[in-house]
Amino acid sequence: MSNITILNAKYKLDSLGLLPDFCLQEIFNREVSNASVAKIIILLSEDSKKKVLQNINKIRVKKINIIIDKFYKKAINIPFTRFEKSCEDLLERVQELKEDGRIRIPEVIFDESFLNSAHELDNFSDNLPRFNCYHNDLHDLISWWNLAAKNIKSLFGKRVQAENLILERLEDEFSSNIFAYAIDALNKNEFADKAEELRSAALRDFELRLNLIKEFLMSLITKTSKRDLATRLASYFDNDEIQNQLIKNGPLLLLPAIKDKLPAEDIAMSLYKLKLMYDESGFEEIVKHTTPSNSYFLVKGLSISSTITNQKYAEKIIVERKKSIFEDFKIKQKMIIDAATCIRENISSYVMLELMASYTVYDFEE
Repeated sequence: MSNITILNAKYKLDSLGLLPDFCLQEIFNREVSNASVAKIIILLSEDSKKKVLQNINKIRVKKINIIIDKFYKKAINIPFTRFEKSCEDLLERVQELKEDGRIRIPEVIFDESFLNSAHELDNFSDNLPRFNCYHNDLHDLISWWNLAAKNIKSLFGKRVQAENLILERLEDEFSSNIFAYAIDALNKNEFADKAEELRSAALRDFELRLNLIKEFLMSLITKTSKRDLATRLASYFDNDEIQNQLIKNGPLLLLPAIKDKLPAEDIAMSLYKLKLMYDESGFEEIVKHTTPSNSYFLVKGLSISSTITNQKYAEKIIVERKKSIFEDFKIKQKMIIDAATCIRENISSYVMLELMASYTVYDFEE
C-alpha cells in the first residue's frame, strides 16, 4: 500500500480540496464510477477526502466507503497501475470539463450570494413535504416532483445536498429506490433495467395487497365463513401452510394492522382477525381497528360494504374500485420513473411536466 502514496504528490491530488463545491460536484458526478472515485479518495489526505465526499450524494458515498473499507481490510486487491490510471483519467476529465466550460475555476471573487445558496437550500427544505406514492394523489405527485426537479437545477453548487434532501423526504420504498438508482453512478441501460425491476416487483406486491383486501371485503358482503376467507386469502401465497397459520394464529392477534410497510402475510393475518371481529361484534368493532389504516381501498371498501345493501352492486363497486386504484398506481409508477429520469439526465422540468401530464387529465405549467 505504501508505494501508492507517491501518487498524491505526483498528481497534486490534494488541490481538489481547494476547489469550490460546484466544481467538485461536476468532476465527481455520476459519470465517474464509484470504484474510480474510491481509488482517488484512498490517495487523498483526510481534509481533502472529507471535502470531496461532502460533494457526493449519500447513496454513492455508502458504496464508495464499502470499496474503501474492503481495500484496507485486504478483501480486494487494487494494483498500483489501477490507481495510476484513475489519477490520469481524473486529470483528463478536469481538463475536458474546463475546455467544455462545464467547470470554471473562479479567478475573481464572486458576490457571496452567488456562491452561497444555503438560504435557498433552507427554503427548499422548508417547502418540500414528505412524499408517499401510496398516499399522495396524482396532482400532489406532479407538484412534488416538479418542485424537486426545479430546485435541483436552481440550487447552484448544492445539487448533492438537494439530492440527499429529496431522498430523505421519500417515504415509500418504491420512490426512494427509484431515486436512489437515478442519482447513483449507473449507465442509462443499467438504470432502465433497475427501474423496470423495481416497477414490476412493486406492482406485483401492490396487486397482492389489493386482492387480499378485496377478498376480505367480499366476505363481508357475501357473508361467507371465516374458513372460506382463510382459504381465499391463502390462495394468493405459495406457502401451503398459510391457511393453517391464519386459522391457528389469527385469533391470537391482538391488534390487526393494515399498513403499507407490513409484509403481505401480516396483512392477510390482520384481515382474517378483522373477519373474526366482524362475525363476533359487527361493523363497529372492525371500524374501530381500521380507522388508523393507511389503506384507502380498505377504508372506502368498508364504507361501501356497510352502506350499500344491494349485494350485486356492492360487489361490482368493490371490483371496479380495485381496478381503478390498481391502474392509478401504474400511472404513478410511470410518472415517478419519468421524473427521476429527467432529474438524472438534467432534462428541463417543462419536459418532465409534459411527460407526467400526458398520463392524466391535468395540465401543468411551469
